[in-house]
Amino acid sequence: MSFILDALKKSETDRQQQSAAEFAGVPTSNDRPGIPRWLWLLGALLAINLVVLLGLLLRPAATPANIQSTTVDEIEDTTIDPPSFAQQVAAAKQSVSAPQEAAEPSAAESQPTPEVTPGVVYSATPSNASALPTIHEARANGTVDLPELHLDIHVFSDVPEDRFVFINMSKHREKSALSEGPVVEEITPEGVVLEYRGTSFLLPRE
Repeated sequence: MSFILDALKKSETDRQQQSAAEFAGVPTSNDRPGIPRWLWLLGALLAINLVVLLGLLLRPAATPANIQSTTVDEIEDTTIDPPSFAQQVAAAKQSVSAPQEAAEPSAAESQPTPEVTPGVVYSATPSNASALPTIHEARANGTVDLPELHLDIHVFSDVPEDRFVFINMSKHREKSALSEGPVVEEITPEGVVLEYRGTSFLLPRE
């Protein structure tokens, strides 16, 4: 009989121990895993990006004073090229042709239109030049010894103050001296009368 009681007690003890082990295996609320650390880092980065974006959007525009300063600096940095030789020639032709357009129609109709040659501008009907040796003839007979002179632009007018020429790309009027030595005695319809060491000769237009 005692053997049966001992077996029942042992069976009851084993059952209680098994129930306690099963109850201990059930997870509790305190064992739940926490939020991963990388989620906190990601949230912090997103917050920083949001602050930077708001700062860019809300940044005030440049003030008018800064814009005006930039414009002035750009103007000062801009360089103006000097007028080219072609622009000088065009301006000279316009200044000489203006008095010609203001002449009376009757005078223009009574006189034949002079022949226009490239590089030559007339404001009146040309007259005959004095019979003088040309620079080529003066060189040939040894009268003058000068470097090459080229008549680039020839402008003749009845008004002496309106006459001028370009010799070797330099502008000259009557009584002006060339860097090569000769002096411009007179500007005629045929060319330029030059004087060099007491000898006068003609630099003809081409």
